This record gives sequence, C-alpha cells and structure tokens, in this order.
Amino acid sequence: MTIMNGFELHYLSFVYAQEFSSKNNNLGGQMKHIIALASKIAFTLALLYVILDRVYHASFLSVMFIALFLGFVSYLSGDMLVLPRTNNITASLADFGLSFVILWVFVLTQTRNDFSPFGAALLSAACLTVFEYFFHRYLLKNVLDENFRNELSARDNTLQYQTEAADELFPETKEKHKE
Repeated sequence: MTIMNGFELHYLSFVYAQEFSSKNNNLGGQMKHIIALASKIAFTLALLYVILDRVYHASFLSVMFIALFLGFVSYLSGDMLVLPRTNNITASLADFGLSFVILWVFVLTQTRNDFSPFGAALLSAACLTVFEYFFHRYLLKNVLDENFRNELSARDNTLQYQTEAADELFPETKEKHKE
C-alpha cells in the first residue's frame, strides 16, 4: 500500500472530476441554470424585502411570492429569450419594463395604499434593473455555453454594411434628348 502525497491526490481528484463532467456534461449545464435561477430569486427576494416590506410595509409572504414569480418570469423571458438575441442593455431595459409592470400590479393589489404605488414599483424596478445588468454579465460569462458566447461575440464584432445599386426607374434615352 502506497501513501499518496498531496499533489498526487489532487491530480487524481482532478482526473475523476474531468471524467465525471465529460460523462454528465448536460447535467453540468442544467446545474448552472439552477444555480443562476436560485441566486436571482434570492437576490430579488432580498431586494424586494428591503424595499417593499421594510419601506412600504408589504407582508413578507406577499413579497416572497412576487419574488418567486418575478424571478421565474424574468429569467425565462429576459435572460433566456431576450439576452441571447440582443445585448445586455436591451435585456436589462426589457427586464425593467417587465418588473415595473408586475410590481405595479402587485403593489396596487397587495399593499395598503397610503403611499404611491407607482413610486414603489419604480424604485423596486430600478434597483432590480441595476442587479439585472450585472447578473446578465454573469450569465454571459459563466452560464451560457461557450459556443453561444463565440457566436455572440462574432455577431457583435462583424458589422455587415450593405449598399444597394440600381438603375434609374425611368432612364433618359438618347431618343428623348432629340425632342
């Protein structure tokens, strides 16, 4: 029986981890999305708790429900549909609009109206948009696969300018000049 030193043990664990990840490559991609979604919901809950519960006195259960709903909807629509087809700024603005509308309806229906629901929704959506900008950067760097990142960078860096050349609609002919 031989005793392994730290380097050999680290190397063997690295080799086994590589074999496991190559066999379960799809599982690793799914796990990245689950971790990203869970962190998004957790941060959304923390942010909405501070703004809506502490400042505007909404119930914690309502804030937790809206954080779950908003997290799922914005992850599926903004992060998985809009972000891959556009850029970070456009996806963040789309998330702002979506979260503003959802939060405005929530604040109108679930809280006491001794404050401006528009202001509460606007403040919450603006804070969430700042978080979304950095979250999108994280998604592009760590969660979305490398092929997608290469396609995105190639698409953004190769501008294709096109011009159109055509003849005139009614060209002047020599016969018309003689008249």
